[in-house]
Amino acid sequence: MSDHFPGEITIGGEIPRKLLDELAGMVASEGVSIDWQHALDAAAVREAIEAAAAEGRTVRFTDDEAVYGQFDELEQWLTSRGIDFDRHSDARYEYDGENVYGRGRRQPVAMRSDQSGRDLLSAEEVREILAGRLPPAGKLARIAKLAAGAPALGPIILTERERRKP
Repeated sequence: MSDHFPGEITIGGEIPRKLLDELAGMVASEGVSIDWQHALDAAAVREAIEAAAAEGRTVRFTDDEAVYGQFDELEQWLTSRGIDFDRHSDARYEYDGENVYGRGRRQPVAMRSDQSGRDLLSAEEVREILAGRLPPAGKLARIAKLAAGAPALGPIILTERERRKP
């Protein structure tokens, strides 16, 4: 049996118009809402995405009972189609909070997070870098890269063509 706890996914960046119906269906199949309210159907999801694009913003979907606070199938679908997203899962029981940053078709980057959604670096990660053989400037650069996280998620832009594979 899987654990269920709060998760939220924010979608942004370029989205090909021809994928809107499929995207809306994928999002709706997760049983998500906007701002922790009632579950949305595909038409309401499409409307929310189109409104976000018209207003030049991202759109955030939430589920207070997501499996492990994740949206596995949706995240894989978004990544395979090069659609950008951020996902935050709350910490619960023995599970740490987590932020996942999907940008394009690259493998999403996962970071531990606190309940407010801030990325966390462990002291162990920092100690490993400091104990390494890099010069001090190199060590600081590696720590800074870890702490920087992913680039900001841009607003939704509906396009007429699909993103090319890298």
